[in-house]
Amino acid sequence: MNTKRILLLIITFVFTSGIASGDYSEVECSSDPSFEAYSCNQCFNGGTKAQGDNIGLLSDDWVNSTSSSQLIYKEEQEDPEMINLGGGDSSWSEVKSGETFWEYTKELNDLYSEDDGGYILAPGSKVTWLSSKLDSAYSLDKNTAETGKNIGMLVYPIAVHNVLSDGDVTIDADIHNECVLFKSGESTGTEVNTTINKTPNNLPNTGPEHILLVLLSLVIPVLIMRRRK
Repeated sequence: MNTKRILLLIITFVFTSGIASGDYSEVECSSDPSFEAYSCNQCFNGGTKAQGDNIGLLSDDWVNSTSSSQLIYKEEQEDPEMINLGGGDSSWSEVKSGETFWEYTKELNDLYSEDDGGYILAPGSKVTWLSSKLDSAYSLDKNTAETGKNIGMLVYPIAVHNVLSDGDVTIDADIHNECVLFKSGESTGTEVNTTINKTPNNLPNTGPEHILLVLLSLVIPVLIMRRRK
């Protein structure tokens, strides 16, 4: 297998992993009281998670299903948040190399309107506007909750203004909350004291990010050897 093919496989792996990681099934927001408690407008089943699991390669879509254009301002947006629902039975943390966990996408930046000072999305359009950085993930550090108990909810808020037919923009933003609910998987029944070294060189040790590092460590020496020949 030549070097170009190895690199192509890595790129394909990253792309497909990013799509699969956000593939949650949509459910009725009335299906669980936690959705109502956090004012969720659109609700998803995140499945079960066990202690030590990491959730990364996350993204959120801005969907304009109205008949008019919509506008958002970055300064009005709040970062998504992982909310612990398990009380003392569970705890979550952010694993990241820098100060920021989330970043705006190029697709969103391309929608910038100088005239409006914000980002315009046409009616019936969709854009992936926000994504987690490659080296960022939520870590389930502790989970002694019973199987099936709610332990976490990832809430994606977006503040959207509607553009009226006369071109005016609504003053007050509509807050749309997309929520992903996670339940307890296999429980150890006891607390395991695990320490995660959140340094710039440390990534979650499970999931696509870790595998990507392993693949890169194999490819880089090959590239160096080929250059020397």
